[in-house]
Amino acid sequence: MITIITGEIDSGKTNYLKKLYEKDGKGDGILSLKHYEADRCIGYDLFHLKSGEQTAFIRLKTQLPENWEEQYDIGKFSFSKEGFVFINKVLQNMETEPMYIDEIGPLEMLDKKGFYERLKELINQNIDLFITIRSTLIDALHDEFGLNGKTNIITLK
Repeated sequence: MITIITGEIDSGKTNYLKKLYEKDGKGDGILSLKHYEADRCIGYDLFHLKSGEQTAFIRLKTQLPENWEEQYDIGKFSFSKEGFVFINKVLQNMETEPMYIDEIGPLEMLDKKGFYERLKELINQNIDLFITIRSTLIDALHDEFGLNGKTNIITLK
């Protein structure tokens, strides 16, 4: 079963997913946690639920750290090569269900980049999968993977 947690930006999707994982105590997954400097969000870090490992993933183009290797960019954001190595390693090594993925974004749904291919594989495996996605992308997700009527949707306000 695929459960989609959806909502607008800052509606609590990541926190909701984290609480689901903590409540059940089973499975594995990855969260995108906001990264702050001087009380200002400048990007996101990836956090592996099972190991607690964390790595830089997305930064504002104006706030790139030294030695940043960009894999993709969208608008004002830069996505790190190291972040995609990390997320792909985690997603390929996840063996226990349910699986939690935060967040499917424009890079995957509109550009078919990022971890799009791995997402497609997971969806086709017919496993218990929890994903977060902005409400503006939910139709694209359903259309792309033929999920109409096959998902449980939780909408956060």
